[in-house]
Amino acid sequence: MPANEARPDVADEDRQIGARSPLTVLFRVVAGLVVAASFAVWVYAYSGQAERDTPDLLADRALAAEAEAICASAVADVEALPGALDAVDGPDRANQIRRSTDRYEAMVAALGQLRTDDERDGRIVAGWLADWRVLLGDRLRYADAIEVDPNAQFLVSDIGVSERLDRRVTRFANTNAMVSCAAPTDVG
Repeated sequence: MPANEARPDVADEDRQIGARSPLTVLFRVVAGLVVAASFAVWVYAYSGQAERDTPDLLADRALAAEAEAICASAVADVEALPGALDAVDGPDRANQIRRSTDRYEAMVAALGQLRTDDERDGRIVAGWLADWRVLLGDRLRYADAIEVDPNAQFLVSDIGVSERLDRRVTRFANTNAMVSCAAPTDVG
């Protein structure tokens, strides 16, 4: 056998090593796509294209600042009122809740007087204030209930979405740096 001629058994081994099963090829292609997709996610994240504001962020930051001032004043007034531990019975507690709710109603009325040139901000603030009004109604229903039954529970209206009403009010307030405008926790 000449020196430059390969042995038949060595040539067969080379062909077997070079031949790949379709499953091996598919696995390598899928693994390559996964690696490329992982890399693409990070490229997108650092490209600046991924930076988006939350849907309920107000464009008018002055509006948010005015609202925070109104809410902070209301919260300070409510904190000065007697609390649940000061109540002697159900009717006394009901009276406390009504007094604090009156202050929150005045706050919501003042927030409703705020104006903005941004139409979108106006719409989402109106929705938020509508949520506040429902929450205030829940507080008054609770005051009526606790007046009769000292073991009554505070229940928040079901708004038909996956988020509780009080949490939605608070999320909007927190998103817009209006922490004093969060749903009150003095009742439950």
